Amino acid sequence: MQFFTKKAKSKGRVGLSVNSDRLAFVHMEVKDGIPHLLNCERIDLESEKEAGPALNKLVKELELEGTQCSYVLNPKDYNLHLVEAPNVEAEELRQAVRWKIKDLLDMKIEDAAIDVFQVPEDAYRGREMVYVVAALNSKIQNIVKLITDSGLELAVIDIPELVMKNIATRFIDDDNGVAFMDLRKTGSTMNISRNGDLYLTRRINTQIDPDVMQSSEWNDLKDRLILEIQRSLDYYESQMGKGQITKIVISQRQHDSQAMVESLDQMLAAKVSVFNFEDAIEFDTEVSSEDLQICMAPIGACLRGAKKPETVADPEPTEPPEDTEQEAA
Repeated sequence: MQFFTKKAKSKGRVGLSVNSDRLAFVHMEVKDGIPHLLNCERIDLESEKEAGPALNKLVKELELEGTQCSYVLNPKDYNLHLVEAPNVEAEELRQAVRWKIKDLLDMKIEDAAIDVFQVPEDAYRGREMVYVVAALNSKIQNIVKLITDSGLELAVIDIPELVMKNIATRFIDDDNGVAFMDLRKTGSTMNISRNGDLYLTRRINTQIDPDVMQSSEWNDLKDRLILEIQRSLDYYESQMGKGQITKIVISQRQHDSQAMVESLDQMLAAKVSVFNFEDAIEFDTEVSSEDLQICMAPIGACLRGAKKPETVADPEPTEPPEDTEQEAA
């Protein structure tokens, strides 16, 4: 099964992610070119087995049967590798990279669902590179069953790195390059994009929980985080031959967004700011900052294919952004 598969448009879009202890669910619709958040729910789970009944109940209560759904994998559920692209035709690329990465995976290659998204041609000084996503076929099949049984229609299976790209493409000025970061207890992600193209994505191992700044370990954690950020910026500038990144944007946090910005800004040459959903989308329901941080990935998944407001021409009032096949990079 291809992850990034084109589907027909429908009214509104559901974004969904599930892990062992939580289901995060949003329902969004584009009205007059502006994304509206209609519903935002997070449900605590004792195990992933509870996800099915919880989702079924939500879909029924909100009368969303038949609505398209974008599902976001958890980082633990897939491998992501950057490799040199095999010299094959585009339609043969997915099959060719299967055998190129088989020794890099923590699963048997015959058990893996594989998809790719390309890096811009100028990213590696003429070398054609691709990111390869690999997940267990059994995991993909379970997701398909979860969505189908709920009455939703599965449109796309996405990953956090690409839903972050969706947000940056829609709302953040990256004409001169920008680093967009999502800081979390389970591990952080840093994307570097320019002109809507994703040049670099890296997972940062430093764990940044919602109350980290109140911790006695914050100074040590901050030093480690700064080092990892700076290494990624240096790699982009020197190894990829790109210009200096002068702007870093962190995604909205539960309650310390501004304090985190001020702390990082003091130690980095690049200007640090925060992205707030409140400044970017319309809310047709009341949502806490905690829920917004937890549901960031499902919200970003609903923005796949979206353009910056000034580039949207004649938007259809109730249509969601159209998915584009292999629109991962």
